[in-house]
Amino acid sequence: MTDLPRILIISTEEGKANEIATNIGGEKLSNQDHFEYHLWNIQNKYYKTQVLICVTENPSQDIPVDDIEALIVHHDPQAENADQNLKKWSSLIASLAEADVLLFSCNFITDTTIRNKVIKWCLQNKFELIELNRPDVDASEADSENNKYGIERIIEALHAHMWPNMILKGKSPNVEEQTPDMNEVEEQFENIELNQDSTETLPVENMLDGIMGEENADFGELFSQLRAMKEHAAMLPTNQRRIAAEQLVTAFWKAMGGDPSEMED
Repeated sequence: MTDLPRILIISTEEGKANEIATNIGGEKLSNQDHFEYHLWNIQNKYYKTQVLICVTENPSQDIPVDDIEALIVHHDPQAENADQNLKKWSSLIASLAEADVLLFSCNFITDTTIRNKVIKWCLQNKFELIELNRPDVDASEADSENNKYGIERIIEALHAHMWPNMILKGKSPNVEEQTPDMNEVEEQFENIELNQDSTETLPVENMLDGIMGEENADFGELFSQLRAMKEHAAMLPTNQRRIAAEQLVTAFWKAMGGDPSEMED
């Protein structure tokens, strides 16, 4: 088992890390030195593989980061001393900044200020925000957008990873990798109207600056954060959604080498 790729799940909330490991399909193997180990047999229509899930809620442990392909951080941002609780894990999180899958899970955030703060942290640290226990979304909307939430989204994100030991099913020759293009971006924002005359600054713009800088924009990195930015924009009033959409479209245009002044016409 020691040569299997690993998922590390850490939590500032007692019991949540083990709960996530079990809910995504992990089968408990053993406890050892403040760690709990689970074996996850991944089987989908594309491939099958085995992954070792390592769970801990003790930030004082010397946690080896070798072979960790994915990091899931569960945190309660609405708890007392939330910032201090998360800060205890900052060194470990920084050491795994280059992990292929970075997920930040928490219960649904009802406070707008806290929500904006969490989204900003996730964007700056390149984590995808996944809220558990979200209020039910309209079924037709969920079906049309094919979105998943909570534990289902965690599973989906991990299934999308290219595990080094996976065995492909029915692989056909000459399969080319597909890269995201602007058609996908357009689909994500097709229902958001733009307000070309607005000069108001929103938290979305600050988030974009955090991952892009003021001058240089990286399309791949920006696209990887699209889901989190979309979720943030969905929580805004209609007029602010339009402003956020304009800022996002401008950012993507700059990322593709376009001149922002061309969008002012």
